[in-house]
Amino acid sequence: MNQIRSILEDTYQLAESSDTAYSALSQSQERWVNTIIEKAESFRAVLTVLITSLVKKIETPTQDVRYHQKELPNGYSGRGLDTDHITPFMKEKFRRFAMAESGWLTRSLEQPYPYTLDYEGKIRNKTVKNAFLQILNDIEENKADPKKYLRAIFSALITLMEGSQIRFDFLKETQHTETVTIQKIVDLLSRHFSHDYGVAGASRLPVLAVYSAYELLMEIQRYEGKTLSPLKSHTTADTKSHGIRAIGDIEVMHNNSFFEGVEIKHNIPISLGLVEDAYQKFAQTPVSRYYLLTTAEPNVEDVDSVNNLVSEIHKQHGCEVIVNGILPSLKYYLRLLSGPQLFLEGYSKNLQLDFQQKAEIKETHLRYWEALLNPSY
Repeated sequence: MNQIRSILEDTYQLAESSDTAYSALSQSQERWVNTIIEKAESFRAVLTVLITSLVKKIETPTQDVRYHQKELPNGYSGRGLDTDHITPFMKEKFRRFAMAESGWLTRSLEQPYPYTLDYEGKIRNKTVKNAFLQILNDIEENKADPKKYLRAIFSALITLMEGSQIRFDFLKETQHTETVTIQKIVDLLSRHFSHDYGVAGASRLPVLAVYSAYELLMEIQRYEGKTLSPLKSHTTADTKSHGIRAIGDIEVMHNNSFFEGVEIKHNIPISLGLVEDAYQKFAQTPVSRYYLLTTAEPNVEDVDSVNNLVSEIHKQHGCEVIVNGILPSLKYYLRLLSGPQLFLEGYSKNLQLDFQQKAEIKETHLRYWEALLNPSY
């Protein structure tokens, strides 16, 4: 095991086996760590860069880790260390808080300036920025122990991970009831989509809802012999399905070719440009139906131009492009199901899976859905 991995593993084990990690910190140090942890989901890049810096300082005590690029005087490659070691470790231990590749891909942290107290990078939360820079200043100027900081951070993250294992056990009470109406489900989804969460990830909610409906729709005659592609990350561009370029957020395949596609927008009306972009994605495929769905009201900008382009695409390609709102579409899908309550179970399951596996859904999205389903919560 290399030294970096050893530092990470040893610190993790110490944090996991003891609940006194914070006791080694002063009040100021504890306050800075708490600020980082409280905003960890929204500022994963800051968390990752901080952990990388602390690990580097432990490995090489003579390195001033504020100089995070080789181009800086006596600097080192923070991004390289992160990509090779820190982010893979975060995905393994703290997936909710892990970056896709590196914290240094975030514009506010990749600036070619040292992370001194006057750092000019525009980290959008001033309190988080200050805590981040104060911790680095503390270990460099005041010779604070980076091991104590890293252990406290890991201890807090372990607590967050353990405390976020949300289970929708109360669904068992409604699995076999006939009182769950389609309109009730649509109302719940409307509130879940439109709630002000204060964190990123809400655009993933309608994607998971439509995907949950498709999982059940695959049993109807139209989709006989077809397969629903696994749901892709909503934040990854140019992903592929079955080895070929993806055409939408949701895809139904037939004999390894696209049969149906769905592109979903959150709070963005369907415009002429979006229809043109969609056509570019599927123009060279045999897809027979393509949905452009949005949560925005009204659903479409420049209706006449969009309708004209939809007609032209059908003439040229043969694909039927359907532009609509998410909620009206879901209401139609739910009417095709034998039991609408099955959708609630599927959507809840997919929310939790996405939360655990991809870190696009945040705990606040799950908590609010739980509260909607169980008003006494």
